[in-house]
Order: sequence, then structure tokens, then C-alpha cells
Amino acid sequence: MTAKLKTKNMQLALERVGEYFADEVREKLLSDGLHASGELAASIQTKIVEGSIDVLNAKYGGAIDEGSRIAQSGYSKISKAYIKNIMDWANMKGVRPDSGDTSLGAMRGMAFAIAKSIKKRGLIKRFGNTGAKVYDRVYKELEEQIGKDLMEGYAADIKEQLIKL
Repeated sequence: MTAKLKTKNMQLALERVGEYFADEVREKLLSDGLHASGELAASIQTKIVEGSIDVLNAKYGGAIDEGSRIAQSGYSKISKAYIKNIMDWANMKGVRPDSGDTSLGAMRGMAFAIAKSIKKRGLIKRFGNTGAKVYDRVYKELEEQIGKDLMEGYAADIKEQLIKL
């Protein structure tokens, strides 16, 4: 006869790890200057699904973390929504055209040039245009603590089961 291991302590450990991992990701986004509105950092959440931690964030979070693919189809596929998003970002960051002209047309032109550059080279030059790799860097910093916390949760569940035998 086999008994199913109850995982109450492991569940609690996963929740605790998820909380401090999300906190560290938020902090890293801010300390790396990867924020304009703060929306991405505020969107970081974790969810425990079948014994693992899923990290959720704003839909553009993947592009910031992993970078964007270089366009294979040229620049004719730049959407109005993408241009608007870049204009919003530029306004939040105080980015202006070199000419100093802040008219709508000049801002659109600048946003289109930025979009072309992103499509051609990728995103976030200081990270090698390959994305900030925030999640990987935070995991490496916390790897030992995460392992310890999860092992303690698992060991506590086993101990409770053995006591009941």
C-alpha cells in the first residue's frame, strides 16, 4: 500500500519563495532602470501551479527580459499601436527628438525610428540587445536560498508523514 505525501509545508515554502523572488525581480527592474511608469514591476506576481512557481507579468515583460526578435520582414510591419507605445514610453522618460521639435509629427517620426532600430538590432543596448535577463539573474542570486527553503518544506512534510506511521 502506498500513501500519498501531503505537501502542506512544501506549498507554504513555494508561496514564500514566490513572494521573495517576485520582490527581488521588482527591485532588480527598478535598480536596473527598467521602468518608465512602474507598470512592469507592479505587474510581477507569482502563482503556485501543480508544485511549481509560475511568474506572471505585463505582456511586454517578456521583451524586456528576453529581448525582442530581430525582424525578418523589414520595417513595413510596424503597427500604429507599437508606435504609440514607444511614444508613451518616450513621454514618460522625457525622450525627445534631437531637433527639439516636440510636435506630434516629430514625436511619431522619432518613435518610428526607435521602432526600426529595435526591429533591426533588438532591445536594450546596455544588455547586448538581448534582453535584461532579470529573472535569470535574480534566480542565480537566490538559488541557494530557494533550494534551502524548498528542501526544508519537503523535509517537514516527510517528517510529519513519518510521525503519523
